[in-house]
Amino acid sequence: MRNNKRKGIRGPLWRFLAVLLAVAMMAAACGDDSDTTTDPPETTAPATDASTGDGDTMDDGSTPDDGSTMDDSSDGGTETPAPAPEPSTIRYFSMWNEGEPQQEVLQASIDAFEADTGHEVDVLWGGREILTSVRAALTAGEAVDLVDLDAEPLVGALVNTGETQSLAGILDMTIPGEDVTVGDVIPSAFLDAYAIDGEPHLIPHSVVSSGIHYDGSRLAELGIDPPGTWDEFIAAAVAAGENAVQADGLIDFYNAYWLYWLIVRHGGPGSFHAAASDTTGELWRSAPMRRAVADLVKLVESGALADGYEGSSYPLAQQAWAAGDGTFMVNGTWLASETSSYASPGFEYRLLSFPTVDGGTESAELYQIGWVVPNAAEAPEAAQQFIAYALGRDRLAGIADKAKNITPRSDIGVPPEIQDAADIFASEPEVHRIYDGVQGDLPDYWATVFLPLDDQLFFGQITGDEFIEEIASATAEYWANQ
Repeated sequence: MRNNKRKGIRGPLWRFLAVLLAVAMMAAACGDDSDTTTDPPETTAPATDASTGDGDTMDDGSTPDDGSTMDDSSDGGTETPAPAPEPSTIRYFSMWNEGEPQQEVLQASIDAFEADTGHEVDVLWGGREILTSVRAALTAGEAVDLVDLDAEPLVGALVNTGETQSLAGILDMTIPGEDVTVGDVIPSAFLDAYAIDGEPHLIPHSVVSSGIHYDGSRLAELGIDPPGTWDEFIAAAVAAGENAVQADGLIDFYNAYWLYWLIVRHGGPGSFHAAASDTTGELWRSAPMRRAVADLVKLVESGALADGYEGSSYPLAQQAWAAGDGTFMVNGTWLASETSSYASPGFEYRLLSFPTVDGGTESAELYQIGWVVPNAAEAPEAAQQFIAYALGRDRLAGIADKAKNITPRSDIGVPPEIQDAADIFASEPEVHRIYDGVQGDLPDYWATVFLPLDDQLFFGQITGDEFIEEIASATAEYWANQ
């Protein structure tokens, strides 16, 4: 099994985050929250209009932008036109549903790409279960040229299993309409996070995190200060009254946020991954694990969780929360985008860094949504050209402006709804992967061992001690059968 575990990410990423924060502050200083983009740095040429493109064929920077090649033979170096590339059809499998903001942003890039290059993009907007369609197509021997999804499940299903291509060649491609390459605008730390043998296999278009969301105006009306520690959070949730903590309990990986975060707070980045990987299961009986479980039990027994949360079906809880029925909700930074259409008047999107614990560690969760090109691709060159094209500044800016997410380009500003996330990135000393890498590196263990027991704990169906003993035994049994 390939293991891409990362305990923390430093170096070039922090330079990116510093620039990102500076860009956001500049945007705020301009006093115009409606426009999240800013002028690019002097080293970046302005992009052309995304709706028209520049009509050039993308390359690796070694051919002229006009599509011709220079003949440097003894005939005096006359120019001869390069053969026109054969149009290809890209079979693209996407996690987005039609009508979602991200889908609309990507569809605009697809339309412009087709018009500018002659390639066609046959896209399946398959929703969050897109991997089922990808696996079915691969099993049937059908072409799968491009896939986009959250990095962790994508890495677990395709990258770690050796089914994707190196995308190192994209880094030298000039982004159409700009005088920069992909490698110039995507920080190496993002690419290194999911590299195989030092070469990137995933190129991100969105940068995401999670924490505890709340309506700043509601909290102020309740006279409650934003909590910083876990004990303060429990007290604030109890004080907030009915349905204080909303949760769609039928989404097991949302439920998992709570315990995973508490484990990382108590044991540090890598501790959850280590326990899940421990063939004896004994790490689950360690003191940090017991403290994390005890803290989750405090929340479950506090009465702060919304009535009937165990059976709440997505997106009912987040709709109720945004409409004012509830105060706190743990979720990803996409929550503002998903709930903006039914948020109560005056709703002020705010995000808490996950609360700290006594004697614990601090870090920020940072993960990506992006593209891979499978080995089975029949049009891999065209698929890579599309990635480079979609990363154009004017095109990618829609991820911030319309979809309300952070992009990997530091010359695109931060949506005001998730400014707190950028501030958290800049203030935390370390970064860790979502679910501490367990979902991505150990997908079968995650699905068959951890999630079912975590649900039982979160629903109050088993005690903390019972959870510890059951998951320790189940972990040892799981690894004994591998």
